[in-house]
Amino acid sequence: MWESAGYLAQLRSPDRVTGMLMGCAIGDALGMAVEGPDPTQARRALDSLGNIREFLAPQPFAHKSLQRLRPGCWTDETQMLLSLTRSLVAAPALTFDLIVAAHVHAFETFEHRGWDVETKQACRRLLQGTAPARSGALGVPGNTAAAKMAPLVAALLRDGTDRAALLQLALEVTQMTHRDSRAVVGAYLISLLVADAFGCSRRWEPRPDRYQQLIDEAIWAEVQLEQSGFALSDDPLSRHLDELSDALDCPSRELAELSGGAGADARQSIPFCVALLCGRAWDFDEGVTAAVMGGGDADTNGAIVGTILGIACGVRKMPRRFVEKIEEAELIRESGQLLAGWLGREG
Repeated sequence: MWESAGYLAQLRSPDRVTGMLMGCAIGDALGMAVEGPDPTQARRALDSLGNIREFLAPQPFAHKSLQRLRPGCWTDETQMLLSLTRSLVAAPALTFDLIVAAHVHAFETFEHRGWDVETKQACRRLLQGTAPARSGALGVPGNTAAAKMAPLVAALLRDGTDRAALLQLALEVTQMTHRDSRAVVGAYLISLLVADAFGCSRRWEPRPDRYQQLIDEAIWAEVQLEQSGFALSDDPLSRHLDELSDALDCPSRELAELSGGAGADARQSIPFCVALLCGRAWDFDEGVTAAVMGGGDADTNGAIVGTILGIACGVRKMPRRFVEKIEEAELIRESGQLLAGWLGREG
């Protein structure tokens, strides 16, 4: 399917590609308001706020680095996604050096809005000359790599790819900041869902068996990593995915609780996002709201789900109240147009 003419046309669609970036920013900005170190306070706030259907200012318990942001501002997930996108369209092809340079540029240039400690430390190591394969925090299953895979996945899909290449990309991107098999497998699964989204017909409609297929993909990826010599955790991500197999029709708050809180740990965040996306068809508005209302790492979960739903529906089908009020909307649109043009070139 990835090589079909229809699929490639959607991969190069300015509406779909801009939707990818805009969806990430919207989900990120919606979740930013309730992103804080205390999950109990976040749950109370979500109970009080009800469905978050508008951009809000950071709540009093939000992380210190977010407190001065206004409604509609986005955080580290969108910062990194845009940095990778702008680096990609300025280069003739996707390279690992490009990915490293985009991380360093973001670290040196941007305000660190909600950046996790491991990513900041990794970028400092890269600046000091540490090899990217060793710059990440060992044994920390973070979820941040999963949120920035989309433009890189699109670049691979443009030139034709397979799951082995997608897994290798997930490994290279993830281990720069988090050297943990759960983080790598999580980024790989989200990459597969990004690929799925480009094949959708203007609405996210997962196949009935897609969740089980992704569990199988996780197991396959874990075997491949172990065979390549990458240390495999004795608490693999596939186990956490399997635990949610019978809960796909649960409301997002219940699904988050079953996933351990949908926090920044890939064992919580990735099963939550994958189960939410595979549980039913979603319009952009209701899907991204459901992701944020799960609580936990709300901005990253919102960014992941928003990215995939944004690709599936395109920017033209997104609610105006979001698109018109998101921070740097014109920059996002321009970046989407540039990336769509880049994807339309011969690889």
